[in-house]
Amino acid sequence: MSPQEVEPLFRHRGRSNTNSFTNFPWRRGRNDPPTIPPAAPEPSLSVDELIAALTPPAVPSLATARALSAALADASNVQLFSLAPILASLCTADAPASLRAAGYDILTAFLERIPAPPLGASDRIALFSLFPADGQNAWNSDVWEARFRAFTAFTREGAEIAGIEPQLLEMLQTWIDAAFSGLLTSPRDAVISSSASSSAERAERERSVDVLGSFLTVTTSRLETLARLGEPTIGNVLSFLGGLVERALALPSDPPLSAYANPDGPHSSIPPTPTRSTHRRHHSSTSIPLSSPVAPSPLGPTPRRPADIAVALYLDHLDAQARYLSPMHLKTIIPTLFRCLASYASQLPRLSLSSSDQFDTQFPLERHIVKVLDPILNGPYTASCFIILRQHLLPRTGGGPGAWRVGVQTATGACRTLRIYVRRALCTRLARSYISRMGADSYTHSGTLDGISLEQGLMERAWSKDEFTRGDLGKVGRMLRRAAEAWVSVQPEGDGGTDSEREEVLLEIAGALRDIFQEYDERADSSDVEVGEDETDVVGETLLALARYISPLRNGDGNLFIVPLTRPSDAPTPFLRSLSALLSRDHTSTPCNPYLSTILLSVAEHLVDSDTANIITIMFERGDLSPITHDWLANWSSILSLPEISSVARPLTRTALLDALQTVSATVRDVPVHRQPLVDLVMDFCVRQDYRKGERDGYEVVWNILADELVLRTIEAQEKEKDANAEDADKVLEETLTTPMLDLLKTTAADGDDVDGDLTSTFAAPAQTYTTAIGSVSSNVSPVLARGQFDYPGVQRDRAESSAIPGVMSLFSSLATGGSASGAAARPQTQAPPRGDDSSSVNVPLSAPEPLGMPAALGAVVALVHIFAQLAFTPYSLSDRNRALAVRVFRILVGLVSTAKSARARLAILQFFFRLRVDRDHRLYSVYGRYDRLGSIAALAGLIGRVGVAEIPAGSGGGNEQSTVHEEPAADPQEILRARARAPERNGRHASRGRDGRPSRSTSSRSRSRVPNRQLTGGGGVPSSAEAKPRKSIWAIPESLPFTIPESDTPSDGLISYDPHGPGNRVVLPISFLLLTITEIISEEKDWEILSYVLCHLPTLLANKHFFCGPKSRAAISKLLTTLCSKVSQDDLASGIVNWPTGLKPRDAQGLACRSLSVLISYRGCFEPAMQHVLVEVLIAGLSGQPSTIKACLQALSLSAFELPNSMKRFLPNILTKLSQIMTNASMAMHIIDFLAIVGSLPHLYANFTEDDFKLVFGVALQYLRLHNRPESSPDTSWALSQHLRIMSYYIVYLWFLDLKLVDRPKHVKYITRQLLLANGGQDDIDEPAEVCFDWLARYTYASADPRPANSMLNDIVMNPVAHQNSPESVTEKSWIVGNALVTIRALPRVGWVEVTARRASGLTRILARIENVPMVGPGEVDPDVFSVPAMLSMDHESLGEENELYQDIVKTFYPSKPEETEEAPPPRPDPITGYVWQGSAPSQRRKEVAIDPSFFALQLSQYGRNVGQKRSKVVDTSGLPNFFRTLDRMPVIDTHKVGIMYVAPGQTHEREILGNNHGSPAYTRFLEGIGRLIYLRGQVDVYAGGLDPDEDGEYAYAWWDDIGQILYHTATMMPNHEHDPHFNYKKRHIGNDLVRVVWNDSGKPYRFDTLSTEFQFVNIVIEPHSIGAIAAFSNSLHENEYFRVTVQRAPGMSEFTPIGNFKLISAENLPLLVRQLSLLADWFAAVFQHTQADTVQVEIQTNWRSRLQAIKRFRAQMPPAPEPDNRESFLLQESSRDFTVEF
Repeated sequence: MSPQEVEPLFRHRGRSNTNSFTNFPWRRGRNDPPTIPPAAPEPSLSVDELIAALTPPAVPSLATARALSAALADASNVQLFSLAPILASLCTADAPASLRAAGYDILTAFLERIPAPPLGASDRIALFSLFPADGQNAWNSDVWEARFRAFTAFTREGAEIAGIEPQLLEMLQTWIDAAFSGLLTSPRDAVISSSASSSAERAERERSVDVLGSFLTVTTSRLETLARLGEPTIGNVLSFLGGLVERALALPSDPPLSAYANPDGPHSSIPPTPTRSTHRRHHSSTSIPLSSPVAPSPLGPTPRRPADIAVALYLDHLDAQARYLSPMHLKTIIPTLFRCLASYASQLPRLSLSSSDQFDTQFPLERHIVKVLDPILNGPYTASCFIILRQHLLPRTGGGPGAWRVGVQTATGACRTLRIYVRRALCTRLARSYISRMGADSYTHSGTLDGISLEQGLMERAWSKDEFTRGDLGKVGRMLRRAAEAWVSVQPEGDGGTDSEREEVLLEIAGALRDIFQEYDERADSSDVEVGEDETDVVGETLLALARYISPLRNGDGNLFIVPLTRPSDAPTPFLRSLSALLSRDHTSTPCNPYLSTILLSVAEHLVDSDTANIITIMFERGDLSPITHDWLANWSSILSLPEISSVARPLTRTALLDALQTVSATVRDVPVHRQPLVDLVMDFCVRQDYRKGERDGYEVVWNILADELVLRTIEAQEKEKDANAEDADKVLEETLTTPMLDLLKTTAADGDDVDGDLTSTFAAPAQTYTTAIGSVSSNVSPVLARGQFDYPGVQRDRAESSAIPGVMSLFSSLATGGSASGAAARPQTQAPPRGDDSSSVNVPLSAPEPLGMPAALGAVVALVHIFAQLAFTPYSLSDRNRALAVRVFRILVGLVSTAKSARARLAILQFFFRLRVDRDHRLYSVYGRYDRLGSIAALAGLIGRVGVAEIPAGSGGGNEQSTVHEEPAADPQEILRARARAPERNGRHASRGRDGRPSRSTSSRSRSRVPNRQLTGGGGVPSSAEAKPRKSIWAIPESLPFTIPESDTPSDGLISYDPHGPGNRVVLPISFLLLTITEIISEEKDWEILSYVLCHLPTLLANKHFFCGPKSRAAISKLLTTLCSKVSQDDLASGIVNWPTGLKPRDAQGLACRSLSVLISYRGCFEPAMQHVLVEVLIAGLSGQPSTIKACLQALSLSAFELPNSMKRFLPNILTKLSQIMTNASMAMHIIDFLAIVGSLPHLYANFTEDDFKLVFGVALQYLRLHNRPESSPDTSWALSQHLRIMSYYIVYLWFLDLKLVDRPKHVKYITRQLLLANGGQDDIDEPAEVCFDWLARYTYASADPRPANSMLNDIVMNPVAHQNSPESVTEKSWIVGNALVTIRALPRVGWVEVTARRASGLTRILARIENVPMVGPGEVDPDVFSVPAMLSMDHESLGEENELYQDIVKTFYPSKPEETEEAPPPRPDPITGYVWQGSAPSQRRKEVAIDPSFFALQLSQYGRNVGQKRSKVVDTSGLPNFFRTLDRMPVIDTHKVGIMYVAPGQTHEREILGNNHGSPAYTRFLEGIGRLIYLRGQVDVYAGGLDPDEDGEYAYAWWDDIGQILYHTATMMPNHEHDPHFNYKKRHIGNDLVRVVWNDSGKPYRFDTLSTEFQFVNIVIEPHSIGAIAAFSNSLHENEYFRVTVQRAPGMSEFTPIGNFKLISAENLPLLVRQLSLLADWFAAVFQHTQADTVQVEIQTNWRSRLQAIKRFRAQMPPAPEPDNRESFLLQESSRDFTVEF
């Protein structure tokens, strides 16, 4: 393994001085040889004696031999022959080592004498034989040095070897090899060994090799010697030395050889573990910090390694002979040098001009190798050298493990060599660039060059002698590219190699690329930064080749290896770290071809999500994906063909891809030549995706592009058809795009599925570990999320909207994220979590990614919706072909509602369908914000807990939908109606009794179970409760829509729901098909999410009656009603639901269905009478349900009273019986009382009632009084509501009692009395409302007279005689208090005439009578003259004659004339502008049949009731009577109400516009005719005028009255407009002060509750058409007698008190009757609400009758008490009681 990337384990630290310490006792002692005591000195001998002592056969001694060696230095006369026997015996191989050494010392001393002894040839041969070359005696530690000295002396330092060169070289090689062989042991073994002798021997061997090798080099380098040596001999020497190198390099290099070459000390023998640096350079940095020296080994200095010795020896030899070597030896030398360089390669420093030598490392051997290589490669044989180099760059296979390893080292060294020369070329360019930049900065203002101070070294570096590679990076780069390709593709396993060995070679190639990129970075600020095309091609191809190495890499667990681009240092091996650094560079500053982004795409599967997302973003920003680049389509093809790019595991990449695709598609949208091939690629890409694996999920942009393309190509095909040469354009389009695309969308929508209703799919890949043959370093990375969540700049997608043809992308932004039409913010950028530092980016737990967006099924549905919307709501709809295609898409969508597996997709279709509407001309349009402006859908959703609880993010499609989806605003009551507050039921619950109605939010496990393949099935059992699992809600209010529907008041110009002119004329949407599908859902649906959505939204859709016109729709409506009635009546609705939310049951679904039944009442014309009866029966059955259902059924029955009178008449007794059983609280009683009030106003419904039926009515009404008076009444009940209900309960009694025949009324008094007394049980006395009721019953039980007398002619004549007006004695008057009545009797001036007046709480009765006991004639008269009676009656008046109206009335009364036989003219038709204009006066009295029973008079003049506590008493003090009478008579005897009526013309929204209207539409005028009677206000005294002044407010007004109350309608259109009143304050002072206002809204816009600025904002009754349309106030509308929608707007805090609910549809004929009842109910409740200060103060409101009762009681209390009667039995004692003058 190359050491250049290896970092030391320990930091270097200085050695401590341990020399001063004594040896520790625990230190292991040295094995020193035992000390031999010195021998006793021998006596001094002469040279001859010494020679004789050593000459055989004498036994030689070591001391004698040494003595002779010392003595020979001075013995010049000793000849060689005398020493020969001694040398032969001592230097033999059998002699001991010490004697051998002594023998060689003797020879050395002899040869080194001065002068040197002459040697002949024979002598030299004899001496040469003394140096053995056999292996056994080749080297000995005690002999070698003495022998080498002798040999040096023998050869005269190698100068005298002529003739023996081969033998000498062979002998030296033998000695060197023998010494070197002993060194070939493991370095660790040498360190660990504790043997002193072994260490000394090793040191001796090292010294021996160095000395012998040096001698060999010096000897063979002599010119005279070289001349005698042949090339084979020289080659043998080189081979021998190279062999030593090979043998040394073959040893295990642990640690790397370069560590031993470190002069600062040895490296640790333990391989270092890469450590993370706290500082990280920019990606453009290509340098790697040099390894710091490590601490010395605790075992002491490490000996030199054999390779160090051999390489040094080899290099020294080459240095000495480099100039003389033949090129034939290059093939041997260069590979060896490459291996050496590979073994000693270290980290190269960063390129810098500040360094004197870019290649001067701290390792001498490496420097020496480079120094040796330079002259060889740049010498005369450069071409041959580089041919050899090129050969050794490639891998060597087929030779086995040894050859493989040699090939790896050789190739590594060759690559390092090329890298060195690349660096030199780069430094040259850097130097020249620097000089050029300095020169550019040194010009003066005059343009002359100023002095430049540059170092000489810099100049030499910039313009040094050209070398082979200098300036030719392209040529060298191609060599590196081929090497990279070869080493990446080779398989080392066949030769026993490993990937780590391959990486050694690839690491050097990567290093060369890093150097090149660094040079680019250094020159980034220069003007000459441009790089040649050839160079960029080589660089890009080389990097691409290196990147391919990653493709097969796998972790230990089998998962893909992930390239850590964000932190390259986390890669497990040096090469992968270097390659990661290269791939992580800034794309803009990395010139290469192919681009870096393209290279990264080739290994996309090995990148994390954020990295691949960054690639897409960079390519987009650089323009590679747009038409500005010629190969942009090829780039798109490459991207879309990579399955990794669009993997669901890469949400960020998908987001970047889709963002780029959206922007580019918008750019080329108007250029078909670019758009069409791009969409074809997208289409093919989408087809290849497997929706079953979720690969099409989140493709909102793709679906939109396809949808847009279908529309655009359809339009373009139509344009082409205008050309005569393109007749088959439509057919081609159908076959190539329309059918395939629709099939794709249909298949995806139908077969795509969602998991358990959860749209936010979560993907989290396990942590991956890179464990290959390279190593087992863990790298916890995942392709799902980048470790640092790489942040990349967002793509600007602002698109021009210059196209004249609107498209789907511009009109309908399909994302639920709420993007603009341009899509600039359609998809939010995924933000990465913040990182504190880089150290937190590796071993961090992976969190779930952002939701991927819409599921595939949902996205396909949205695309279909957009296609339909584009073809239906744009000018495209004018084409028959487009309309036909729209209908085709409509049918597909309707079919998918039944067939799609995805509940979310089905829901999206329903969301779109339920936002479709038609106007009165049956033209289609869509609604968005206004689709639930009345709050009906929200109210129904609240009953089942679907208000703000859906667990959908916004991506999901949406969200999300992220979300990625658009959240639709809910109908804001405060903003639209300003009054939608609902009083909660008891304990604040809106759901069924006993539970809160909300689905459980328990965190259930994410089940992977799928929903059934088909929700609508014909049969099949229902899964058991054990199998049913609660499902998460996928919809709620406010809704999150996956699409945006344009809010437009302009209906479609082409599509209609019904053609009134007959079939075949126009393209009609098959609405009946949709309605039948909805019916099928209601009948067979098993998914509660779908069924609940339909039931909540269906009433609002049905309210658009024009949507369902035509015979097919009528039949579908009839089937819908049949299905609903059947399911509800049989308790079979929702019986097949699989997963019920917690707390909900089938009866909740039945309650929702009742709302649809209520709307279906308005379709009565579609039903047979029998079906109408069934509808009413189902509603009656609903009265047994939960409270919300009962409420809905009561409201529907109230509507049925108007619309289905025959059915109601038939079942009314059953309804009353049921109502008597469900009166439980105020909230329920309110709707019951409303129902009874409405039915009571329609006498034909109960014309056949029996006595028991009426008792049921009275019982139900009075039952609430018992609930109200209970002490345990619920404190949660609204006080205002309870007060209103008590008033209404009595009202029901009065209303229904008056409807009884006079003869039947006494029969019910006893029952009513008993119920009233029971209601007051537990009290000391009955309450005042009950007293009023008793008094009222006394008035109307025996008579149907009016509650107040009216002035008559007789009263005027009798009561006002002129002749007696000055005679005070002519009138006598007395008054009596009779119970709670005040009876006054007056004797009138007319003789015999008396007036009896009874003032009671319930009214005033006046009786004018003549006492017949008084004669009508005077004395003497016999027979009165009847013809003189008029004169007698008129004689006291001042003026008589024809001009006197009274007189004429009298005459006409006594002498009536027969009417002329003239035909009465029919009433004039209403003016189309002003409506009906009445002339003259209208009757002011209610015309009714009046009957009086004699008991009536007796009751009026007597007291009744035993608990009154007062007897009849005469009013003695009459002084206060006149004032009391005036006060009491001013109190109305009936309830009075005033209600405002306003007409809102089309387009009006402001109060000035509305109040300024003086006429309305014909339908509005007809409504006024039915709501009341037109009265003449001037002089009106009988009818309540509501404060109107005829002079200022007009002479006419509409009013309605009965015996109980009167209503005066302040009609704005009937009040005149005054020029001096531009703000219409005259009108506003009346209408603005009314508590209730009726608003006829023809504006086509929602009427805001606060439109009229006034403090009296309580109740608005809004009437508007159920469908919008062009009905103006100036036209006779064909729809004026249709149905109208009635809504009630209430002030905040008001409880619901009307039977309207959110809205009701009522026919025009019944509209006035309903609104009249609503205005009565509303005015009563508004008065109570105002009186209680918005239900905050518990005070009782006083009715007029109760106020009169209290006034009478106060007057009675002021009277003195009557004397107590004397009850003694004595007749005389009864005198006081019998004296009637006391009381009368």
